[in-house]
Amino acid sequence: MLDWGGGRGGRERLLVCLDLQRGSQPDGRAPDGCLVNCRRVLAHARREGWRVVHIHSKNPDAGAARPIDGLEPLLNEPVLYRSGLSAFSNRAFQEMIEGRRSVELVIIGYSMTASLVGTALIAYEEALSVTMVEDAICSAVLDQETRDAIELLGKAATSFATLSCTDEVIGAPRLRRVV
Repeated sequence: MLDWGGGRGGRERLLVCLDLQRGSQPDGRAPDGCLVNCRRVLAHARREGWRVVHIHSKNPDAGAARPIDGLEPLLNEPVLYRSGLSAFSNRAFQEMIEGRRSVELVIIGYSMTASLVGTALIAYEEALSVTMVEDAICSAVLDQETRDAIELLGKAATSFATLSCTDEVIGAPRLRRVV
């Protein structure tokens, strides 16, 4: 059995890396620092012995499907493909956490915001602890309407997830809940 690493309140931690693929970057760039923070959280999780899973969206373009540089999965880290909006649309992901109510999902990614929030919401419905690492979640913002939707989804997430920043996740054990 794999050691999932220690989390808050004795919980096991599972780092969920959502859509850290080249195709998630329409212009090849991410917001300042976001991918740097993704790399920091991933490196920390590996050092601390957390279980790490990479959830990718299906993409027929081989180049777009490749991981973003510096965020490539290790051989012992599963890469699963979601068929729907959430990581839970993959049966293997569901089975990985089935019966593990003591697990804390720590979510980072370069994904459509709805995918991140959808994954966190289903985890919450499954009575799992959820931490979304705000500064390690990137999204391609195209227009003001999309920006407004992302802001609204982020506010809604605080009712079912703990929001944290990279420094809190990798350093101090204290996390904050935004109300």
